[in-house]
Amino acid sequence: MTPSLAALEFGRVLELVASFARSQEGKNTVRQALPRFSGAGEGLPSSRVQQVWQLVEEAGPLPFAGLDGVSLLTAPAPPSAEPATLAALVVLVRRIVETRSVLLSHQTCGEWLATLARQLPDFSPLLSFCERRLGPDGEVLDTASPTLAQARAARERHRAAILATLERLVRQHRGLAGPPTVRRERYCLPVPASQRHDVPGLTLDVSGSGSTLFVEPFGVVDLNNAFAEATARAQEEEERVRGEVVAAFQSSRRELVQTAAELAELDALQARVLFGKYAGGVLVAPGSADYLRLRGARHPLLDPRLAPLREQVLGEAGNCGPVTPLDLDLDSTARVMLLSGPNAGGKTVALKTVGLSVVMAYAGIPVLADETSVLPALGGVWCRIGDDQDLLEDRSTFSAAMNATASLLATVDATTLVLYDELGSGTDPEEGAALAAALLEELVRRGCWVVATAHLVTVAAHLERLPGAVNAAMGYDEQNGRPTYRLAVGAPGRSHGLAIARRCGLPERVIQRASELVSQGFLTIDRYLSRLDEERQRLLAERDALQVARREAAEARAAAEAEAARLEEARRRLERQWQEERERLRQRAADQLGRALSELQQARERGEFPGKRRIAALRHTALDLGAGEAAATPAETLVPGARVAIDGLRAPGVVARLLGDRAEVVVGAKRIWVERSACHRTGDSPTPTAAVTTSGPELPEPARELKLIGLTQEEARERLESFLDQAILAGAKMVRIVHGHGTGALRRLVREVVSAHPAVVHVSSPPQHLGGTGVTEVELE
Repeated sequence: MTPSLAALEFGRVLELVASFARSQEGKNTVRQALPRFSGAGEGLPSSRVQQVWQLVEEAGPLPFAGLDGVSLLTAPAPPSAEPATLAALVVLVRRIVETRSVLLSHQTCGEWLATLARQLPDFSPLLSFCERRLGPDGEVLDTASPTLAQARAARERHRAAILATLERLVRQHRGLAGPPTVRRERYCLPVPASQRHDVPGLTLDVSGSGSTLFVEPFGVVDLNNAFAEATARAQEEEERVRGEVVAAFQSSRRELVQTAAELAELDALQARVLFGKYAGGVLVAPGSADYLRLRGARHPLLDPRLAPLREQVLGEAGNCGPVTPLDLDLDSTARVMLLSGPNAGGKTVALKTVGLSVVMAYAGIPVLADETSVLPALGGVWCRIGDDQDLLEDRSTFSAAMNATASLLATVDATTLVLYDELGSGTDPEEGAALAAALLEELVRRGCWVVATAHLVTVAAHLERLPGAVNAAMGYDEQNGRPTYRLAVGAPGRSHGLAIARRCGLPERVIQRASELVSQGFLTIDRYLSRLDEERQRLLAERDALQVARREAAEARAAAEAEAARLEEARRRLERQWQEERERLRQRAADQLGRALSELQQARERGEFPGKRRIAALRHTALDLGAGEAAATPAETLVPGARVAIDGLRAPGVVARLLGDRAEVVVGAKRIWVERSACHRTGDSPTPTAAVTTSGPELPEPARELKLIGLTQEEARERLESFLDQAILAGAKMVRIVHGHGTGALRRLVREVVSAHPAVVHVSSPPQHLGGTGVTEVELE
């Protein structure tokens, strides 16, 4: 790592980022990361991190745990056939296959990721080969080979036969010491020494006390031999299978190592993304503008949000209190900025924040700043922060500074960002100020991007007359005597040395004497800077007030525009509703008129000539839009107790109950079932069904027969409809209508009316001796 990166503590930031890598190889890759100052483009780390960021958003973090198994393939000797080793290698292959599958299914995240997905080898056959032979812990499965399956099955059969024989012997000899056990890889029985002659067999072992003998009964010797043979065949086959697996990995060794290295790089890129999400950082694309702008920049080693992470990774949490974000601008009109102000006012922190933000962005690490931050195309960062004094090399602070300055002027150009702390320090103030001013002039001439700090007022005064450079001050609160850590551009800052000395506890007589010894020129400049600072504070307050007023005006204008838009939308909605209502009424009128004309036409075709009263009724129906409005009332609005009018029935009724598409309606003393669509709410308020009653004055006995002979069709229709209504109200079950034979017109009229009536259940003609087809009998509900 270069001295500049070391001065910025970039290595500690990399440790924080590396903690988000899922594999050790990924962590090592992050730790070795360096900023790439080759200019903007596809090859920059930030471009690849942007693609990985999108991939994580769509597919979630990739699980790179297991990639470290590739170390088993990098050794000169082949990997061992131990189960743990084989299990680690299978996890490695599985991780590669899973990652490749995710990348292939998300190729729209970016060209680099799509190319990587296409170039990764397909290790699915190798994974399938291993999974058929090995279990999760590297154990060889029965499915590895038929020979192994047969050997294991035989071994289990022999084991079962041995145990059954031994258990039978145990039951026969109740004095045995315990259940069957294994000695010298052969099954046997523990037998008390006193009962040795009761169990014929071979003695395999003796307990430490000599009181128990481990005897292999003669009855299981052959079974033990068969069990041992089957076990040997199974072990031999297992070793052969493990050798096959190791050979398969050896044949793909080079591809696996290369692929694991590529995925370690991907793991390192994903670690940057996860760090950015954790820290609230943003990706700043280098070279996206010809100016440098940082908004809300925070130092990652001071940000309180990262304190738990620093405690976990670096062993020290550091600052846990609030920090003041940094806002800084450099552009073509002023690429050089000199920070001045009080000690402990945050100048060095601001310098490091700028440097770290730049190198993090050029290393593809999300920057702790706002999204509006942009960086120019840079060719490198030169940084000098701290004291390089070295007693062993007889090098003073000033000598070290001059050596660094000579190195700076020998290497920098217009694409270099220069960060120089404490310009002109370490020597006589007048000579130091002259050297600092000359260095800044040279850097302005070369067009470098520069952020420097100094305490010398004369350097800041010289910069006021230097085109391409600007002064800036770290804020200081005069009332409480503490720095504000806010950067203010446009005027140099005062050192406030005497005020800080007083706050640190120096005796007042010392402070007073120091004030007397300060030169008049310095006091004049300090008073000027004080007035300048007061004027800047006043202008800043006015600017803030104007911004508040502008914001309030914008909010009021937006509210007024929103209200105007709402009223306009309401007007348009009412206009649409009016047009829809007008069209609905016009269509209803046309439909009713069409039905009336159709009814008249049908009457003429039947040879009927409606009277004046009938024509007037048809005309009224055709022009009565109110009736149509009632008909348009949705059936769903019906509720029990509602008063309704029923199509085909003059008398109103009250809804008793609803069942599906039908309604039971009480009409007078009669309950009838009609279609819900035939019921229309009247203007009366709904009446609870409990209020419906049939009590009241007794109705006169209705006529059970109606004679229509000699009447016109119009007269017959009116009398018939009235007769049916009265019969329903009186609760009649059956009525007779006498219409005679004649031309049959009255008979057809009667059948038409009663068939359309909702209360009619059945229509028929009586026997011949009771009138035959000259009479129509109607059964009512």
